[in-house]
Amino acid sequence: MSTHFAIIGNGAAGYRAAKTLRRADGDARVSVFAEERYPFYLRRQLGEFLSGNLTLAEVIFQSRNAYRRERIDLFLMTEVASVDPREHAIVFTTGQRARYDRLLIATGTRAVPFGATGLDLDGVTMFDTLTRAQAVRGTVKDVRQAAVLGEGVIGLTLAESLTGCGIGVTQLLRGERFWPEMLDEQTSALVENALERAGVTIRRNTQARAVIGAGGRAIGIETTDGETFPAELVACGCRRRPAVDFLEGSDIEIGRGVRVDGALRTSRKDVFAAGDVAEPAAFDEFGDEGAAFCWQRAWAQGGLAAASMLGHRAEPVFEAVRLRTVLFGHDLAVVGQGHLAPGGHVEAVELHDEPGIYRRLVFEGDALVGAIVFGTGETVHELNRLVAEKASRDEVEATLAVAATDAGADLLPTTFARHCPICAAELVVHHGTRAGAVLRCGACNTDLVVRWDGEHGWFEIRRA
Repeated sequence: MSTHFAIIGNGAAGYRAAKTLRRADGDARVSVFAEERYPFYLRRQLGEFLSGNLTLAEVIFQSRNAYRRERIDLFLMTEVASVDPREHAIVFTTGQRARYDRLLIATGTRAVPFGATGLDLDGVTMFDTLTRAQAVRGTVKDVRQAAVLGEGVIGLTLAESLTGCGIGVTQLLRGERFWPEMLDEQTSALVENALERAGVTIRRNTQARAVIGAGGRAIGIETTDGETFPAELVACGCRRRPAVDFLEGSDIEIGRGVRVDGALRTSRKDVFAAGDVAEPAAFDEFGDEGAAFCWQRAWAQGGLAAASMLGHRAEPVFEAVRLRTVLFGHDLAVVGQGHLAPGGHVEAVELHDEPGIYRRLVFEGDALVGAIVFGTGETVHELNRLVAEKASRDEVEATLAVAATDAGADLLPTTFARHCPICAAELVVHHGTRAGAVLRCGACNTDLVVRWDGEHGWFEIRRA
């Protein structure tokens, strides 16, 4: 009898695992269960969809027909109520059950509800799914003022798109600065400067007490300090938590997320977890302020989880990146404990390589335990490895100081990371790669040409 691989969640981790399982075992049954209405799409492109730069068809990475062609059973708008590991069964909210031989939990994160009133009004959105992005896109032409509540990445994505549409945006910060639990003061200031240069108004040390409505629609915000201001669109840029509620009582070990070992196995030998829902033992990513948020991490773990589900020996995915995104054209990455303040055995080294680029390295004793990079993604891949390995100061300095004179005239003197211009998946080009080399994107199979101008690298689509 063929093996039934079941996957709950159709984001980056779940999608990649399904594809990998199918290619490795042509006789297996592969099933994907997802709450959403649409097949796999890239959430990072929701802002481009809102602004009209991408159509619905361009955002959706794979159509339902693509799943059928690969014999992956896709069940959309299917909500899981619980998991019964003893019976090897998934229980749905309809009461139906599906048995599995091996299960992958790839449910990502859920928004933490705000305490404000009026969140049920029309014009209030979480903007974290394609369905919600569609609803916002349909009303944005009538919006003049918008508010972003909270400092989540999703809210910032929406703020960027709205300002690009000529809409006034007000951003509320509950504290004095952005993300103190993830960023140092210098990086917080850089993020805030990018917002303000784009025309976003920042209100510090305040939160929304209520969304003000009229006729069932949002028209403004009342803050905790008693101020009011207009807003026809309100985005809850919520902090997020791993989506594990449906696992309560399942005897699968849960901390902040689903606890996994280096092979992404849970406390049940035939159940695995990957992506933002997985809580790895190697890194303390699940502090009080929420989970890691990294598309690349989820994609890499999807491949590892599939290998483990197949019983293959696979190298662990050493992903120390907690956050990786682009804000108003600026790359931002937080690796490990890059936010730690100096003191005791902790030392922070700040590097201002050139205007607009900032790197912060955090050492505990002689070991690199974290880093923050703003303005460029060229060293994030190497820093991820160095933090994961707790590299020594000498190794860090040697890795980051690769001299251009040490390479051939047409060989890249450094490692850099860029996003695929088609699907936005991250691709890494290592130092020593020849300029003009052709790489294939592992996500969308597009052939890309490596370009280098002596200082910066990028990709061009290879023309036949």
